[in-house]
Amino acid sequence: MKKKPAPIPEIVATSYLPEQLPALRGAIAIFLGRSNAGKSSLLNAIFKKPLARVSKAPGKTRSVNFYRWGPRLCLVDVPGYGFAQRGREERDAWKDLMAGFFDRVPDTALAFLLLDAKREPEAEEFGLIDALHERGVSTHLLLTKCDRLNQAEREARRRGLEAQFRVPGREIPLTWSFVSAKTGEGVDALRRRLLEYAKEIPISAPTHDPQRPRRGAGD
Repeated sequence: MKKKPAPIPEIVATSYLPEQLPALRGAIAIFLGRSNAGKSSLLNAIFKKPLARVSKAPGKTRSVNFYRWGPRLCLVDVPGYGFAQRGREERDAWKDLMAGFFDRVPDTALAFLLLDAKREPEAEEFGLIDALHERGVSTHLLLTKCDRLNQAEREARRRGLEAQFRVPGREIPLTWSFVSAKTGEGVDALRRRLLEYAKEIPISAPTHDPQRPRRGAGD
């Protein structure tokens, strides 16, 4: 039996304004993170081709970019947050775009929150995780650029995350893993997880319905 060719990823939509955002159906994998967390580099490593624009200057991604990977899976690259040099008008436009996007996110979506492995999570990370959990969206924390950490530093990071996220009053299921677009560490496992997730979600899975009961991340 002839083996099916692997799906070829392609960019299918770019939205700068809320009214440009497409409807979201099927398996939706969202990639979020602070500016310069390495989202574009990681997406290119996952795709094995340079689809996402990479820049040395933080905050270059200003649009929500949608990448179709086969008939079942869409990866969404969300503009980075926390770039101080953006003016108030631009920050307000970012907030409007994000509000419009998350209004369309189905609770079957899977979110990947990128955090530089050398950084401590801050209020923005905790706020995003809480907001996604309220929508029933499961979140996986990706500790990027992990090639810059030695084993002792990795163990310290693991203990720190345990202390920060698994405390009384924060009953949010959260998993995390180390990943490096530079060395490829963790990329194959992430790629497999995405493709397996795509098989679990019907192509016709609907967009978010505010009247529909939310599902928990562990449902």
